[in-house]
Amino acid sequence: MLSLLSLSVFGQSFAPAPGNPGSTAIYKDSNVIVAWATQVYVQRGYLDIQNPQGGDASYGADTDAVGPADGATVVSLGDSGVAIIQFERPIFDGPGPDFAIFENGFVDGYMEFAFVEVSSDGVNYYRFPATSEIPTATQSDNFTITDCGYVHNLAGKYRVNYGTPFDLADFSGILSLDVQNITHVKLIDVVGSVDSQWGSSDQYGTMINDPYPTAFESGGFDLDAVGVIHQKALGIDEVHTEINVSPNPFSDAFEIEIPGAFEYEVFVANGGLLEQGKGMDLVHVNTLDWSEGCYILYLRTEKGVVIKKIIK
Repeated sequence: MLSLLSLSVFGQSFAPAPGNPGSTAIYKDSNVIVAWATQVYVQRGYLDIQNPQGGDASYGADTDAVGPADGATVVSLGDSGVAIIQFERPIFDGPGPDFAIFENGFVDGYMEFAFVEVSSDGVNYYRFPATSEIPTATQSDNFTITDCGYVHNLAGKYRVNYGTPFDLADFSGILSLDVQNITHVKLIDVVGSVDSQWGSSDQYGTMINDPYPTAFESGGFDLDAVGVIHQKALGIDEVHTEINVSPNPFSDAFEIEIPGAFEYEVFVANGGLLEQGKGMDLVHVNTLDWSEGCYILYLRTEKGVVIKKIIK
């Protein structure tokens, strides 16, 4: 049986776990999240980087990280695996954090990390300056528990359903990165070995101690979702201005009114597609069989895309 080991606490420098004063965790249903990743490409990493012949992680699919966080459907990166994430529209640097990354750690302190990088051209990436103060005298194993207050700017800091926020202001002054037009986010799995031959280090050269080895199909960082907090608005020339979805909230039905031809898709909270269709000028959508809750409505016209939150 795998044992739980709690590392001793020396006093942490960074934000604490969800529910504690000063925590920066963002809940998956927070109204600060205005959009979610629309495309994810994963290059799998090893089950165990010290045994390349042992194969790669295989749990989940790229599409499991598209759409809203649900804590259930994830894609596992494996040791040193990579995920490249794209969005309907670019992310920009606004007040406070600009996007949040969701992992599926089952309790506070069980953390599998990933470095986070951003790009405004899809070619040149820049890494958030990550810091780890997790003690390295003892190798974390599965399932070692420590305190998330030891780390900063590493995805996976917070437990399932709580996103780790990232602020593009960290890149102010980098002329070759347009922080008002971030088109790609890249995640790179942190190999948690404290052996410098295999492991990953933070911005100061300190080895990052997270559970290692995790030589099973769901090893490495488990990407649930990426939520956008600051997303660029559609230009006036990109989309129709006369768009009406009513009533909202709705009961048994709602109508979508857009001049001209359009397509629509409705997604449930866990990211699954509920309904899709096409229309011209006006579409009536019957919702008698829908459960009460929040849904995401994608509207596509020849001039662009509008994403709306609708509620039954």
